[in-house]
Amino acid sequence: MTSKTQSTGWFAHFFQGAALELWRRANSIEDTQREVNFLEEALAAPVGGKLLDLPCGNGRLSIPMALLGYDVTGVDFSKTFVEEARSAAKAYKCKTTFVKADMRELTYENEFDGAFCMGNSFGYFDRTGTNTFLKTVSNCLKPGARFVIESAMIAECFLVNGGEREWLQRGDMYMLIENKYDCRNSTVETKYVFVQNGKEETRTATHWVYTTGELCQMLEVAGFTVEELFSSPDPDEPEPFTPGAERLLLVAEKK
Repeated sequence: MTSKTQSTGWFAHFFQGAALELWRRANSIEDTQREVNFLEEALAAPVGGKLLDLPCGNGRLSIPMALLGYDVTGVDFSKTFVEEARSAAKAYKCKTTFVKADMRELTYENEFDGAFCMGNSFGYFDRTGTNTFLKTVSNCLKPGARFVIESAMIAECFLVNGGEREWLQRGDMYMLIENKYDCRNSTVETKYVFVQNGKEETRTATHWVYTTGELCQMLEVAGFTVEELFSSPDPDEPEPFTPGAERLLLVAEKK
């Protein structure tokens, strides 16, 4: 269930055209499988249990998790990605539900056995919006259910590794990333230029940057206990999170 009104933000217009194509190519099959293995271990949800994927994109993780036997609900603001996810799930004949919605405005109550926010999608909202998002996820989960957050925009990651300007290539597609950090607000304003076959598309985005301690505190206020912090999705040899890691994988549990 979702509310009748949906808030807007930069993400409401970002994920279209070339941006969607780049995100389709961003992760390898091997990367996805490692993350699926990690989620299965970290969430510790019963097979057949209900999982919540926020945001789900085109079902990159929702569908593999469903193929393992979970009942997965994916939520995303992109109508195109939701439609792609539905089409792919139909082809695989797996148990999934995909909803176009703002993930701050879900109205499920104690319904899910686990949830995850992957794909570097945490930090899309300001502090008020982020607190609302975390509380919303808490409301959606059953007591004892786990929530996994993955992000490279955590302060201990981005402020060490984030460059002002860099190029990324995926096949015949290139993306120029230009970051501008606002110290007063702890935000990163990013300009993306997508180049393919001589054509360019430009998008802008804003990420709110949180320290790990700030995130842990926000989760506690939202009704979670933070269980573990990792920097690698390898379920066999998970690496503890340290400053300068490429990304954070946080595992929390609803109280």
